[in-house]
Amino acid sequence: MTNLWKNLLIGGFLAAFLILLGFFNATKPRILVLHSAGPDSSWARQVDRGMDEALARNRRPLSVERNYLGLDSPAAPRRVEEARSEAQRAVARFQPDVLIAVDDEANSLVAQEYVGRESPRILYVSLNRPPSDLGYVGAANVSGIAEQLPLAAVRDAVMDLFPGRAPTVAVIGVDNETGSAEMAQVRAFDWSPLSVDEAVLVAKAEDWRAFVQGVAAADVLLVLGTHDLPGEGGVRVTAAEINRWTQEQARPLPIGTQVNFVEDGGGLSFSPPPEESGAKAIGLALDWLDARDTPGAPAPVVSDHFEVAVRPAVLAARGVVLPPIYLEAARENGTLFK
Repeated sequence: MTNLWKNLLIGGFLAAFLILLGFFNATKPRILVLHSAGPDSSWARQVDRGMDEALARNRRPLSVERNYLGLDSPAAPRRVEEARSEAQRAVARFQPDVLIAVDDEANSLVAQEYVGRESPRILYVSLNRPPSDLGYVGAANVSGIAEQLPLAAVRDAVMDLFPGRAPTVAVIGVDNETGSAEMAQVRAFDWSPLSVDEAVLVAKAEDWRAFVQGVAAADVLLVLGTHDLPGEGGVRVTAAEINRWTQEQARPLPIGTQVNFVEDGGGLSFSPPPEESGAKAIGLALDWLDARDTPGAPAPVVSDHFEVAVRPAVLAARGVVLPPIYLEAARENGTLFK
């Protein structure tokens, strides 16, 4: 009889523990991170790294889940709709308290649908188009980080590299939603005394190559975010291959707007800081959940920070010598490549 009571007591404690554990897990705040790109994207990995660093410093119990649309390359309408449906099912299943939508596709395809609702709260990150385009401005359940390409830094660097001249710039990017938003920023920016004579968005690798080979008269080729592109015969050309080919074959000096341009073999880039954006997004989400700084949504911000990446040997092969300040900025950031 004593053993029976002992077993019943142990069983009761175990049952209570499991019930309390289930209740604890069920009541933890839930954050769903929705990436526009795929999990292998260099940009998504770096944003995730910044988020992980911020989460490692957090002491509040959280449930965090990530979902990837995989739309960093031009996709057929059917594939876009499939990715959208999968993300909607993830939201319905996980029921996040905060939905962190990274880049333009995640916001326009999914997060935008929840504007004005009590749940989830929407936190946009790396949004290149104006938040007002998505109905975000004034919505009580929306905040986030809008992204500005570091075009002023590009302009200043070009003036340093071509002193006493008014250099010409050509621009190329990928024909997707993020690329369109980036190109809109390029067109709205005051480049004076530089001039942007040609700018194009492409959806195929052969169109990319044709444009790059046709802009021989430009001084600089500004390379917006690159992604995998379909090539001839249905072969997919990776972003890394496109970056390397562009650096090697372009007559104008290529300058990227993403760090992976230099990682892949390019010479120079000025990029929004993905790790900083990821860490800041988690910080804003925690503030919103805890109401630590404000009783409502944290104030939306515009990120105009940037990081420099340099590969001096590649620039030297073109006879380009950067002022030391750029090299030191890259060294400090860990983006000075051999």
